[in-house]
Order: sequence, then structure tokens, then C-alpha cells
Amino acid sequence: MPTPSALTVGLTRRGYCVRVAGRGTMRESPAMRAFALQVLDERGSPSLDIDLTACEYLDSTFLGGLLDLFRRFERSGTSGRLAIAGPTEVLHRLLGPTRLDAILPLRSDRPERLGEEILIPPQVLDSHDLGRHVLECHRRLAELGGANAAVFGPIADQLARDLDPSAGSRPA
Repeated sequence: MPTPSALTVGLTRRGYCVRVAGRGTMRESPAMRAFALQVLDERGSPSLDIDLTACEYLDSTFLGGLLDLFRRFERSGTSGRLAIAGPTEVLHRLLGPTRLDAILPLRSDRPERLGEEILIPPQVLDSHDLGRHVLECHRRLAELGGANAAVFGPIADQLARDLDPSAGSRPA
């Protein structure tokens, strides 16, 4: 039986830390994105650390979501506000196959949490919105080029056709 998955958030001295326990999948990805976008818009420019120490697995939707968040934080001119935390071997195991370990900002120290953590419940999306989210995450991975484009591009193209058969394979 798989380990139960959970996203929890706690305060840190610099902002927030979301801990991914168990598996990070398309089920958890929309809630992670929604919370991160709230942090991005918050006054005072708090940081967001995503702690993968207790994470066993990340699916392609969650990985693409992390890449999308990194790009959004960077585009907002707030470089250094987002980091992926965890032991080096865990980060390499989870991010290495897609080479995100060479792109995302990593930190091997665990962010010190202040006070209690609270659960971030999964965000329930209708099938079209979930499909759009999965499509966008796979497009981000395909944009990396190379093997990622070969693997995730066709998946994104098929999702685009499924969501809007008249759209063909145009980018999302």
C-alpha cells in the first residue's frame, strides 16, 4: 500500500515552507500551485521553500508544476524566493531523471519551521481544469528540449487534442 501523501505548510524566518510527504502527484500539484501563487503575490516578498525530504515520488505533473513555479518566481523579478530543499541524494533521485536538479534552485539544509504546520488540502478541480493543469505542466517539461521534449511533448499534444479537438497540437 502506498504511503499517504500530504502537503503541509509552516512559517519560516524568511517566509513559508511546504513539506511534501509521500508522493507528489497531479492530485497534490494544483494545491501546491495555488499556495505558491498566493506567496508570489504576497507583499514583503516572502520566500517559499519546498521540502522534499519526506517525499518518495514525484510524477511528471508535479515536476512540471515545480518548473512552472520557478519560472513564475523568476519572471516576477524575485529571484531567490523559491528553493527546493532536501538531502542531496533525495533531490537527485526525484529531480535528476528530468534534469530539473540542474535547473531548479536547490538547498540541502532543511528550512527551520516556526510553530505548527497546517495541512494544505488537495484542490478539487473539474475534469477540464485538471486536464488544463496537467497539460500546462507537461508543456513546461517539454520546453526543456532534448529527451524531455521527446517524452513530454507528445503527452502535452495529446492532452491538448483531448481538451480541444479543434485546436490540434498548438501550444497551450
